[in-house]
Amino acid sequence: MQFNLKIKAFFYKNRSKLLKSLLLLFVFIVCSFVLLFLFRNALLNHYKDKYSQHYSEKFKIDINIKNAEFKGVKTVLLNELFIVDKQQTDTLLSISKIEATISLWDLLKTHIRFLSLSVDSTSLNLIKKSNEDNFSFLLKNGKTKNNKKQQGMDYALAANNLLTLFFDVIPQNLTLNSFNIKLTTDSILYDLTVPKAEVTNGVFYSQFSIKENNNQSVWQINGSINEKNNEAQFKLIKNDSLSYFPLVNVYNLKTTADTILVSLKGFDYQNNQLYLKGNAKLSNFEANHWRISSKNVVLNNSFVDYSITVGKNFIQLDSTSLVRLNKIDLKPFLKIDFNPSKKVTFNLNMPKVSSQYFFESLPQGLFTNLDGIKTKGELEYHLRFMMDTQMPDSLIFSSTLTPYQFKIQSFGEENLSKLNDEFSYTVYENNRPFRTFLVGPSNPNYTPIENISTYLKETILSSEDGNFYNHKGFNEFRFKESIAENFKKKRFARGASTISMQLIKNVFLRRNKTIARKIEEALLVWLIERNRLVSKERMFEVYLNVIEFGPNVYGIGEASKFYFNKLPKDLTLQESIFISMIIPRPKWFMYNFNSDGQLKESTQSYFNLIGGILARKGAISVEEQQSLTNQIMLSPQAQGYLIKQDTTSIESLELQEELNNME
Repeated sequence: MQFNLKIKAFFYKNRSKLLKSLLLLFVFIVCSFVLLFLFRNALLNHYKDKYSQHYSEKFKIDINIKNAEFKGVKTVLLNELFIVDKQQTDTLLSISKIEATISLWDLLKTHIRFLSLSVDSTSLNLIKKSNEDNFSFLLKNGKTKNNKKQQGMDYALAANNLLTLFFDVIPQNLTLNSFNIKLTTDSILYDLTVPKAEVTNGVFYSQFSIKENNNQSVWQINGSINEKNNEAQFKLIKNDSLSYFPLVNVYNLKTTADTILVSLKGFDYQNNQLYLKGNAKLSNFEANHWRISSKNVVLNNSFVDYSITVGKNFIQLDSTSLVRLNKIDLKPFLKIDFNPSKKVTFNLNMPKVSSQYFFESLPQGLFTNLDGIKTKGELEYHLRFMMDTQMPDSLIFSSTLTPYQFKIQSFGEENLSKLNDEFSYTVYENNRPFRTFLVGPSNPNYTPIENISTYLKETILSSEDGNFYNHKGFNEFRFKESIAENFKKKRFARGASTISMQLIKNVFLRRNKTIARKIEEALLVWLIERNRLVSKERMFEVYLNVIEFGPNVYGIGEASKFYFNKLPKDLTLQESIFISMIIPRPKWFMYNFNSDGQLKESTQSYFNLIGGILARKGAISVEEQQSLTNQIMLSPQAQGYLIKQDTTSIESLELQEELNNME
């Protein structure tokens, strides 16, 4: 109470001085705005010249603006803006008129925020050819003054600046008239045309067309932007069934959807990290790529509720995110660390879900053998992957699909238990039917497993899948080794298929190498092995009777006759090792021989390796191992295929590489 009385007394005593100070401040503000109004055009042209010169020198371009002036108090008018690449002398960007309403106070702070914006007749001409390029220089960072190496990018700060700029630049009221972008490459011309786009009080709508060479698609886009809450929503709708997304032919990928909805629910930058939340939705999404599937892949409904964290040197999709594919929910986690080395961590979890929902939710066109399958019970899935690119051998990988009271009630397009009976098998070459034969007693070349040489069975198990009788279709250790090896060599140098997977690939699937085929292969193996639809012994027997052993040689019955004119039960140890050696590349068996018809000296290492494995298993004696050589005698029919020259071939080098992998 006493303090308040002192304050009142102070103001009463000094009221005259305070009034004078307030008056002077008011006069100063009024004069400042008067001066700003009188010299606003000079100030505008000062900034125009300053930034034009700065970016012209930085990117070696010419920036020309015919006229820049204020129209009224807060409206800026720019006429005939041109940006020209000095090296190409082509006009990169041209705009006939820009009319923008800005805050004078923001202009004084050199921070421009548009209150409204109108742009007329915009043309952006991009060229990216093998011998011509007029825009890549804009994507390169400028050099520092002392030419010192710049530190790594701060991803959080860069993303925050980009989002802040977006909400600053896009005003609540925008009119875009006659907007056109052209991109010319060596083989494709893209042409995007927007007749008119409007944003009114943060709500926008536009229709645009895209030409990709001679193909044209028409789309509608609408949504809203709320700069106060940093929220945005975009909805893309196709106008006709033939509309595909642009920029796809470069990667031989075609994608489309009836509706695409993407929203940002806000972002927050604190403690050097950027946090983003939002969601996205696809309706009747369709994709086509030869590496994905030979058919169009269709996903009726999908939804993503994302939570993303961006740090100084990492980007992370948080585990609170949700992915919904038709009737199943997935919980993903993805983190990419960039410093000091690139490290990728990916986890994917599917909580318990009805097994029927799971199979019904698989995208159409991916897994034709499973179409129409009926099941009961529940399934749960967990995937864990982590790899440091500097230490690929230390990667972590595990994948587990767990059943709960799971049972197959009826098969889909393919009867997975047909392996138990005689069936017709068709061989495909270049995705076309090549040959069909029966797998069973009706075929004179069919050989029951008890009539096959023990040597052959043991050598093939040792070379192809030593743990066949113990695993349930998959060998995670070999799979991890395969990922590491292929990453280090930057190509597919080593596979991880088990005998179960090779059998399923041969009997139920085509040879086309697609992602869909590999996933379908894994699902079919899981269904057969987990549900014990076929015994291990029967799977091995069928495998030996259907796989390729040479040019138009299928099954061990034909292989024994072709190479040695014998029955499978009479094959020797050396002959068995040779047959196991050629399984990865059976059509190229002849490249392993010298011109005199003898196996090349390099193949002895393979014989020694397999002999050592068999001896350790007790499948052969020590004496048999010590006396083992690569001496075999081919039948006249097989000798007719030999290459009559002694050269080092690519195939022989690949054989040695596979030998190193086995070691």
